[in-house]
Amino acid sequence: MTHRLLGAIGEGLGWLLWALRVRRGVVMQNLRLAFPDWTDPERRKVGRSMFRRLGRMAPDFLFVTNLRPAEIDRRFVHEPGALERITEARNRGRGVVVCTAHFGNFENLAAIHNLKGYPITMITRRLGGGWLARIWRRGRERAGVQELVVTRGETLRAALRAMREGRVLGYVIDQNMAARRAIFPTFFGVPAATSPTPAYLALRSKAEVFFALDVQLEDGRHRIVIDGPLRVPESGDRERDVLTFMQDLNDRLEHWVRLYPDQWYWVHRRWKTRPPSGEGPESSEEPGAARGVASASGRSVDRDVDAG
Repeated sequence: MTHRLLGAIGEGLGWLLWALRVRRGVVMQNLRLAFPDWTDPERRKVGRSMFRRLGRMAPDFLFVTNLRPAEIDRRFVHEPGALERITEARNRGRGVVVCTAHFGNFENLAAIHNLKGYPITMITRRLGGGWLARIWRRGRERAGVQELVVTRGETLRAALRAMREGRVLGYVIDQNMAARRAIFPTFFGVPAATSPTPAYLALRSKAEVFFALDVQLEDGRHRIVIDGPLRVPESGDRERDVLTFMQDLNDRLEHWVRLYPDQWYWVHRRWKTRPPSGEGPESSEEPGAARGVASASGRSVDRDVDAG
């Protein structure tokens, strides 16, 4: 079966999932939070387009390892000097962390760089045991992307070891976190439980941090955006510095989501965990009630590292 045919089937399945209202409520709730001035028809248009893109992502990811180097360079267009900055950072030997998000074809973002000679290790949460998870793991293995599955108390050491071996550490910043492990920079003006791991890695190891996204273009190519290296502030107030740095990463992501709203995956309950009033379980406070607030969780910043 050809790539084009599989892509069309994937888009059709994505449309069907939207028509069947799979997670449509979550998508619409998220879009109301992010774009309160939009009408519901505008939100539905973005949600429908997002599902079609989501359906096409799997065939694109599974076929990318079949591309020749020249075809990868033609389809995935880097901004001038972007790869050179990552190469220079690797050569300085302090380690490289690339922060990304569930935007565009984020799986291809890791795959193509690994195929171009940048060994990628992704910090991930454990996938389930179903057939889809097996296909996804097989695709990552074919692309040579190494997975570092979060293990409590071991993730930081494993991440540092991967960077010492010269691997580029990939980290997804836009997944909801449990309150006890989160800080709360804002995303679209709403506090969003965020893992501080990239900031901790940079502060503890002096690793250089970049922000990268895959932006899908209308002509079928992909624009690869790479910002950095980005510096964690060192004012002497570590908790504030970590929060400031993660806010900057959230702001960079928000900029691109506003430009291409159907390329971010609104199916995830990004604002599920609300800022706690203190130590304890997650609050049931409605997300919109806390709009415009950024805060730390109240715990020490030297907590265990977790995956994004």
